[in-house]
Amino acid sequence: MSRSSKEPSTIGAKIRSLLVAASVVVIVLGGFKMAMGLLESGVPPQPSVETSSETPSRLPPPPPDAATMAPVPSQVPSQGPSPVTPSMTSPAAIGRQSMNENEQGGSEATASVEIPLGAAAAAAPIAGNDITAAVPAASTRKDVFAAVPPNEHLPDGIGGPALRAAVLRGDPAAVYEVGARFAEGRGVPQNLDEAVKWYDRAAQAGIVPAIFRLGTFYEKGLGVKKDVDIARRYYEQAAERGNAKAMHNIAVLDADGGGKAADYKSAAQWFRKAAEHGVADSQFNLGILYARGIGVEQNLAESFKWFSLAAAQGDADAAQKRDDIAKRLDAQSLAAARLAIQTFMAEPQPDDAVNVATPPGGWDSAPPQASAAKPTGKPAPTRRASR
Repeated sequence: MSRSSKEPSTIGAKIRSLLVAASVVVIVLGGFKMAMGLLESGVPPQPSVETSSETPSRLPPPPPDAATMAPVPSQVPSQGPSPVTPSMTSPAAIGRQSMNENEQGGSEATASVEIPLGAAAAAAPIAGNDITAAVPAASTRKDVFAAVPPNEHLPDGIGGPALRAAVLRGDPAAVYEVGARFAEGRGVPQNLDEAVKWYDRAAQAGIVPAIFRLGTFYEKGLGVKKDVDIARRYYEQAAERGNAKAMHNIAVLDADGGGKAADYKSAAQWFRKAAEHGVADSQFNLGILYARGIGVEQNLAESFKWFSLAAAQGDADAAQKRDDIAKRLDAQSLAAARLAIQTFMAEPQPDDAVNVATPPGGWDSAPPQASAAKPTGKPAPTRRASR
């Protein structure tokens, strides 16, 4: 074989040798780099993982029954899951949440909100739907008269002479009665605009149920533009005077949030105030909060207590939850809770916080009050009829 035929194979062998050598160098350098990385960090390299932008930021909702809810830790990291919204529902859902379901046509005044006395600037009397955001502070004096214009027209069916005469004198109780009749359609067609006007006059004269009803009108938008902030201020004013249903409704507004962040701590405080006055729906809701540890520290004994008190007023749903909670309490805690129930006495509400005085027999049967004119002479002797 000639010299020239051997040269290509020799060159190819050299190229292959160079490639193999280069590969060995690359492998050695890679191994050296990895070894250096291990020495510097002390942790083996981890594969990169993409975090999903759809990672849930909240825990799944709890089961609907509060009595089977697992214990909630008393402390949650600041960056942890958002609090779970408790269910405030019951067999009468709106009754649990608000004490104003009968306000449009019912005769019983229920929900209300308070405004600290003297905190709001005085407003002009309400006429129709022309309502300002200012809520007047109601008077607490018992000798205050309602501002009724002397030319105020009352429809014929609104009531008899006694009611009409009392209204013209500015009797706050009579003014409230007119508002209630317009609201409920008693004797006259229902007129919520007129009801608001007369309730406002009575409220400014210190009639607490009128303040309460104004709160419900603003909460539901009855005869006025719906405004939860104004409703709350009326509720607060009525609650300050001792109206327990107003306390309950403030708690509901706090728990609901009204488009804002719910304040369960404040809700729990107001539910407790109303519950201590014997409001069954507040007792039920307080049992829910204690069972779940929302707004308060979780306390199953307290939950059992409030469910039991609501059940004693005929609440079947509360009775079921009471029995479920009892299964999770130890004997000592259960005995202490039952003792607290036996010694519980509801705080009475001031009479004027829930009732409005009426004449004996009612406004329609009471005779009009006679004028206190002084006699001009001696009265004539009384004669007996001859037989």
